[in-house]
Amino acid sequence: MARGAGVATIARMCSPSIRTRLKSLSPWALSLVALGCGHDDAPATAACGDPTQVSLPSCSSGADGFSDEACTVLDDAITTRASAQDARAPSVTAPTEGQRVPRATPFTFSWTAPVAARSRLRAPRAMTLADELRRWTTLIPEAEAHCEPFSGRAYELRLRVNGATVLRRQQSATSWTPDGRDWSLIVAGAAGRTVELTVYTALFNNGQIGPSAGPFTPMAARRFVLE
Repeated sequence: MARGAGVATIARMCSPSIRTRLKSLSPWALSLVALGCGHDDAPATAACGDPTQVSLPSCSSGADGFSDEACTVLDDAITTRASAQDARAPSVTAPTEGQRVPRATPFTFSWTAPVAARSRLRAPRAMTLADELRRWTTLIPEAEAHCEPFSGRAYELRLRVNGATVLRRQQSATSWTPDGRDWSLIVAGAAGRTVELTVYTALFNNGQIGPSAGPFTPMAARRFVLE
């Protein structure tokens, strides 16, 4: 099948957010996309595209360049190779251990970069077939599709109650004040309970995380009570 016909056929199988990006793919990558779009049991959404699961900055309109695409990379790395190492993990400065946080107004969470943070970015690993498939079959909002590949230190804040995740936040800054929507989700899932806050970090280079660049997380979560 000719490349033009192949693109047209695959476009009909995929969602609108993917169709506009098919022309830049090589023939073997098109085959991978066809596999991902053609399966009836393929997931309709990803956590990084669901703001009730993962809160993200706007890479296109704000100062933080962390994007949906970086989110999928960080999610995969946390799932497959996160390591608990205090010296290479962020240190939470607010809230303090056991602090009672009022639910009336959004709280500002803050943390510091790892003590053993390295100033130099490592060369990214080569893209694999799995990377290419994930990149083109994850549903990414149209508004974020033009953001540049992220480079720099990224963080994930994960808020849990009794082992269940209430909300995650991914960004590059070292403080976060939830907006009204995010704070309402936190209050709904955690008010009156003890919350465990875990902060992960990884170093990105051109949209990828090198083999020694994380993610790292503290040995113990920070606990606070949302009153």
